[in-house]
Amino acid sequence: LQVSAFLNGNGSGESSHLSVYIRVLPGEYDNLLEWPFSYRVTFSLLDQSDPSLSKPQHITETFHPDPNWKNFQKPGASRGSLDESTLGFGYPKFISHEDIKKRNYVRDNAIFIKASVEIPQK
Repeated sequence: LQVSAFLNGNGSGESSHLSVYIRVLPGEYDNLLEWPFSYRVTFSLLDQSDPSLSKPQHITETFHPDPNWKNFQKPGASRGSLDESTLGFGYPKFISHEDIKKRNYVRDNAIFIKASVEIPQK
């Protein structure tokens, strides 16, 4: 999997938002994996405020991949390039630049974005 973040936005979020995406890349063990990719994905922008002063307010978005969408099918060799049509799935308007400034999402010139994939126990 590959996570992409566009600090100055992408698509409908360009110049006004932070955009985040995830996509499936081809890998050595693709023939052993179950397809289509169907695990729940969560993106979080972590609030770096001091937890002793206020409860952190992380920005979180979660989705379940649509198994019919081509980007969640078994990847082919041609899916290794990073053109706009293969960004995967994500949020062009994950958080606005205005909202980023309202809390300590940027601290010491750094942000933390967490991408989690929930893989159920078998």
